[in-house]
Amino acid sequence: LDATAKEVIMAKIHDISAGKMTLRCLGLAVRTSMPARQSLGLEDINNFSKIESDMTFIGVVGMLDPPRPEVKDSIARCQTAGIRVIVITGDNKDTAEAICRRIGVFDEHESTAGKSFTGAQFDRMNDDQKLEAVKTARLFSRTDPTHKMTLVDLLQKNGSVCAMTGD
Repeated sequence: LDATAKEVIMAKIHDISAGKMTLRCLGLAVRTSMPARQSLGLEDINNFSKIESDMTFIGVVGMLDPPRPEVKDSIARCQTAGIRVIVITGDNKDTAEAICRRIGVFDEHESTAGKSFTGAQFDRMNDDQKLEAVKTARLFSRTDPTHKMTLVDLLQKNGSVCAMTGD
């Protein structure tokens, strides 16, 4: 894909993932040849780029995966009780922020600066910055399971009592 095509595709993905539709988007691509699995070293997540390159883009699928109806009320009850809710998700940042607005983690027009971080942003922080981030964050997006464990550890170091639930 050339830069113009990528720009058009990314703009469309942003429209359907972060707008009112809040669709979860999956890009589809194919690869005509694949190296032997043993040579890829897939036990190390950093090696995934070996199979996630030299691909032909096919399209994007948008899936509706709305929050359960009771989630917004549950979050409001937690907030009323003084419980701080932090969403930790693998969703992309725009989609996650849009969903968090729908469920009351963020207000409709509230700035998410200093309150929403991606896993990659978190990884680039030093230890002091990570401790500060967990004090203000309400959303961590594009995370993997190791981020969840690190976040819980940091929250506990800050004196928080943590509980985690799935969707």
